[in-house]
Amino acid sequence: MNFFKTISLDEAVNEIKNRLEKDRKTEEIYLWESLNRVLSEEIVSSIDLPSFNRSTVDGYAVKAKEVSGASEFSPIPLTYIGEGEMGEATNLLLKSGECMYIPTGGMLPEGSDAMVMIEDCESLADEILINRGVSELSNVILKGTEVKKGEILIKKGEVLKSSHIGVLSSIGKDRVKVYKKLKFSIISTGDEIVGLGKDLKLGEVYDINTHIFSALIKEGFGEVVQTFLVRDDLEMLSKNLESALEKSDIVLISGGSSVGIRDFTVRALEDVGGEVFIHGLSLKPGKPTIVAKCKEKFVFGMPGHPQSGVTVFKALVEPIFLNRERVKIYGELAQNIYGDPGKRCFINAKLEVENGNIKIYPLTSKSSMIRPVLDSDGIISIPEYKEGFYKGEIVEVILND
Repeated sequence: MNFFKTISLDEAVNEIKNRLEKDRKTEEIYLWESLNRVLSEEIVSSIDLPSFNRSTVDGYAVKAKEVSGASEFSPIPLTYIGEGEMGEATNLLLKSGECMYIPTGGMLPEGSDAMVMIEDCESLADEILINRGVSELSNVILKGTEVKKGEILIKKGEVLKSSHIGVLSSIGKDRVKVYKKLKFSIISTGDEIVGLGKDLKLGEVYDINTHIFSALIKEGFGEVVQTFLVRDDLEMLSKNLESALEKSDIVLISGGSSVGIRDFTVRALEDVGGEVFIHGLSLKPGKPTIVAKCKEKFVFGMPGHPQSGVTVFKALVEPIFLNRERVKIYGELAQNIYGDPGKRCFINAKLEVENGNIKIYPLTSKSSMIRPVLDSDGIISIPEYKEGFYKGEIVEVILND
């Protein structure tokens, strides 16, 4: 029987990254299709925003110094020279003693440097009485105030959110280049595993990992293209792995990653010509993890226990392949927790706000349990070099959502 040689989580990350293809495949898509996609180019604005000096109110464009001191008791008259139209350039030049009506969002005429709101003005024949003075640039947005031509707006590698799409729309960007979605296949193994919706016999359990891995992949904006439920049968596992490799970039095999007599993942990988370069992580839970490369695709032999599998996915798969970094917060530990020196330990935790402070309550559980994944708000990471944390220490929690 061969036993695995464990390496640290950081070493595993580096091993995988060293085997990544340098250039991921990209595609150009319409902006309206780009939500939650990963940008493969930096976006540089081709225009100023706004592209002209623009009014933020309905009112009159003026020279600010000419209406300084104006009030209801001492209005300043200006000659009315016309009205600006929305969506059209204003070709008139505002001379001394003149004003021009401009609607909200309209273009200011050359020579003006402020807007007086319409409610602070009165019309009198061909004159407008200004009843309140304004300072220079009042109620005005200057050309390029928001975005300057040539400015980098979004960096390569960012996940596009609704705010990005709004800004890109404002500069007229109708298409963007993004990385193609990574395609995943999931193979769940075990004689005791049955599909959802079926009646359980004594000794059987429902297939958890296919569904929780699928959800995690979709949360990370990957694509699940195939799932398989396979008994502990080497021939069937090898056949399904071959099929998965044809259609996927990454294959997750749940279960069979340890070194028992019915753990077939390594043997199946050998059958299809895979290179196993990691077998065992200094991680708790998650020690019996396999990582291999086959036909330029990555295969992960995930621990069959749900918590272990979720831990490995969050620690290894999603930060590298799904460009996802989870939010981290800090709080006061409510009780002592113990690690396992030499291993990175992850412990589920519940957060409570007490007297305005965040208190962190560890949840003790077995890696085979799924309920703590629901009950916890996040996980505490105990480094390999620490024996644990004491009650009252400020510790970091990696949030689940």
